[in-house]
Amino acid sequence: MSKEVESCKIILDDKRVITPLICHQLKMENMINHVDVCLGFLLEGQLCGGVLFSDFRPKCDVWISIWTNNKRWCNRRIIKSVFEFAFNFLDCRRINALINTDNLKSLRLAEGLGFCREGKMRQYREDGRDVYVLGMLKNECKYLINKEKKYVK
Repeated sequence: MSKEVESCKIILDDKRVITPLICHQLKMENMINHVDVCLGFLLEGQLCGGVLFSDFRPKCDVWISIWTNNKRWCNRRIIKSVFEFAFNFLDCRRINALINTDNLKSLRLAEGLGFCREGKMRQYREDGRDVYVLGMLKNECKYLINKEKKYVK
């Protein structure tokens, strides 16, 4: 008999306990004050990843950063929830991301989700590495059932 695998759970970091951990993993400690919302991912009761939403501008955009140490976090339900949160709950019309040009796995994931490369910032990181700027518009998101649906806050 095979053991049933627990699905990934999403938790809202309303007490800001997970946010510093995710920032540390992403080496973004200096950005912690820019994080508006953090969602954590739990597998078998253990933190396996999270999403930071930062520099949120209502009705406009938000920056997204994702960290994980376990590939099993990424399933259609979780991805859909992340986009629903950004586009419908936060009411953004676009999501932005920065990805190091040498981080091919993250680039492949982001572009597979529907993000488009919009530019390159040379020597952007503290260590001198280049990054790509990626963006996704709400009307481009294939994970939203009703792109005009709004959550009641």
